[in-house]
Order: sequence, then structure tokens, then C-alpha cells
Amino acid sequence: MKACKRVFVLLLVLLCIADGAFAAKKEQKNTAREITRDVVQDIPETIQQVLDLANEEWLATEGKNLKDKNKFTEWRGKGYKFSWCGGYVTWCMLQLDVPQEEKNKTKRQEVEGIVHVKEAGVGKLFDGYERMNRLTRIPQKGFVVVYGTSKKFGKSAPTPYYHVGLVYDVEKLSENKYRLTTLEGAVTIPKKNGLTIRKYVRDYTIPETTKDKEKDLTLVPEEERTEEETDLFTYHYSYDNKYEYVTIFLMPWIPEENSADS
Repeated sequence: MKACKRVFVLLLVLLCIADGAFAAKKEQKNTAREITRDVVQDIPETIQQVLDLANEEWLATEGKNLKDKNKFTEWRGKGYKFSWCGGYVTWCMLQLDVPQEEKNKTKRQEVEGIVHVKEAGVGKLFDGYERMNRLTRIPQKGFVVVYGTSKKFGKSAPTPYYHVGLVYDVEKLSENKYRLTTLEGAVTIPKKNGLTIRKYVRDYTIPETTKDKEKDLTLVPEEERTEEETDLFTYHYSYDNKYEYVTIFLMPWIPEENSADS
């Protein structure tokens, strides 16, 4: 009887240790770094060049449909086919020779300087940046925004890794609220069957709790809108979907290190 009790106690201890390890791993997986909440205007020159190139490509598409296989996917191989929102981001980084490794080759340690993860999949981009401790909930120009979708998103399963875009500009509205301008590839063309690059302006509030996360994106009030909406530009949500939220921002550069390109 005593032996059975010892075994039972040992099993409980092991379960507690395993549960603690799982919780710690889960917490680490979702750790977001606190960086300056002020908008940094003097960003690294290379990152500004990435944004300039992304903007040029946005203008060059003229809101037209791009095929599933296009210039933003060919860096993965001519036969490679994928939803190219991440491909567009990585292609821009590659053109400016931003140092990058594929997710599986990215070491689980902090890396200094400008860096990107050579992937197209949203989850892979997240994992690679998480390995380098480069996740944050605070936006800056040149960061990569990761979107998720809530349970109310039509027939598709909810996911925190749905879509990515480049943060082109940031305006701070209050201590926790920002107006984001993003450039996003592989988004739907209004009332047309196709995908293109579009520019979005939306308001983002840093969520205080997990419950607030799915309400962190809101539309810019109509009285504050200064531009006309087109096939190239909109104040509305990606994919015309009101159930998107910001999961996290990935940091190709870190404001505290912004002294010179590397």
C-alpha cells in the first residue's frame, strides 16, 4: 500500500514538473519585448530602403491582379507556390541584402543588428523571429505585422498566424494607440477575383489583456480620413475582413540598437 502511495506521489510530482515546463515553454513562445513607445523617425537606412522599395512595388502593381507565381515567390524556386504575403516582405528584404537565415537555421538566441527570416509562411516567420527574441506589441516603421483571425471569421478556422504585412508608417495617437500605415501583398482586389498589393491605414491599440487582443484593430474615424479609397489604398481591413487582429510585430531592427546599419 505504501509503495502504491509513493508511486502516486511520484506521478503527481512528474506531472507538475511537466505542466510547469509546458507553461514556461508556452509563456516563452508568446513573450513580447517592451521597446520604446515613441515612434522612432531615424530608422536604419537599409530598413528605409526596404520600405521605399515595397512602396515602389505597390505603385507598380496599380492594383492589378498578380498570378500565384510571381516575382515575389520565385526566390523560393520557380516551381514553388504559396500565398505570397510573406513572399512580398521577404523579397523586399532580399533585394536590399538584409542578412537572413531560414527558420530551421535560425539559432535560439538574441541576434544583434538588422536581420530577417528567409521564409514566406506566416507561422515560419513568427517562429524564426521568436527564436531571436524579436517579438513586440509596439509598432515601429519597418516592422513586420502578423495578423490573426478570430472565431467569427467565416468558415475558416481561427488562427494567430493568418497574414503579414510591412509597417510603412506609424503615428502615435496616445500612449497606447497608434495609426498604422501598412503595405500588404496577396490581398483581395475589391469586387474582383484576384490578389494584389494594397496600402492600409488603420488604428491599433496595444492590448492590455488577452481578451482585448481581438479588438486591437479599429477603423480610422471617417472625419479623420484624408485620402480617397481606391483599389490601391483603403482604410478598411485586409481581405475586407473585420475579424482580423494584430497578433504581434516582428522586429527586423531594434530601436535600442539603432546606431548604424550592420
